Amino acid sequence: MSSVSKARDMLREFTTRRSRVALGAVCVMVVVTGGAMSGPAVAAPDKPGTGTVESPNGRWPVNLRSGPSLRSAKVGRARHRDRVTIVCTTRGDRVESRWGATDVWDKLDSGRWISDAFVDTGTNEPAAPDCEGGDTKPPKPSEPQKPDQPTKPEQPTKPEQPTKPDEPAKPAPGDVEGEAAWEKQVLDLFNAERRKKGCQPLRMDERLTRAARLHNKDMRDRRFFDHFSPDGRDWEQRARAQGYQGEVSENIGMGAPDPREIMNGWMSSPGHRENLLNCSWKSTGIGALKGNPRRGNSLLDQGPWWTAMFGAR
Repeated sequence: MSSVSKARDMLREFTTRRSRVALGAVCVMVVVTGGAMSGPAVAAPDKPGTGTVESPNGRWPVNLRSGPSLRSAKVGRARHRDRVTIVCTTRGDRVESRWGATDVWDKLDSGRWISDAFVDTGTNEPAAPDCEGGDTKPPKPSEPQKPDQPTKPEQPTKPEQPTKPDEPAKPAPGDVEGEAAWEKQVLDLFNAERRKKGCQPLRMDERLTRAARLHNKDMRDRRFFDHFSPDGRDWEQRARAQGYQGEVSENIGMGAPDPREIMNGWMSSPGHRENLLNCSWKSTGIGALKGNPRRGNSLLDQGPWWTAMFGAR
């Protein structure tokens, strides 16, 4: 995954939309990024490339598969920051990552496949030639080796480390209190950055907070990630439904494991940074919804979910 692709996908996951007019400006920025990639056609390289595995949360290993599909058998795992050799690339199942989604798959020199969503090649150009003939099968000799490698990470069962959120999940109030603490931490981080710019601190608004929390729950329950709900409602309509009248803006995020991480993500995205450091905002509503890594293989199932709304009143 190239640095430009990562930036584009990060924008997709951490999308900022202040209004329909400002939305156009954000889209223009994305189009410019895409245009740089799709200008004069770049010839695919004629030799393998290399890349670095980027785990969704920087800890868990990434599944390797027998073909470019989530339905293909799991045949191994790659650890975060592992260096890999990419023989060729092809299109396959669309995969979600912390930076967004892609349908590009990389065939490794071991014959195994990994989604390009989890590989950083450090270049804006294709890192390896296209796979010819849709070859999706690894060499037979590698199949017996594949189950052996996953057994190492599966014994510590990395997903069980984040089971701590499950313990407070039994008493529901525990989770709610933990999420409220997350929201307060995000507010403190917002105001710390705003002070550096000379902006007034934001105050928490209950109406915007309700709108933010409900949007998180809606994204989790209906498995989508967007500023627009499946029924067409946008951030302004959600704020008005909770009684807030006035100009509003919204940042969303998914998959960041804690307040510091979501703040880093928003601050590293120019649009989101500009949004939360806009001195015209006076109030905010922050929603944090803890996730569960055992709900599924996608961030749409696992979370956590984050929504921050900004108001001019």
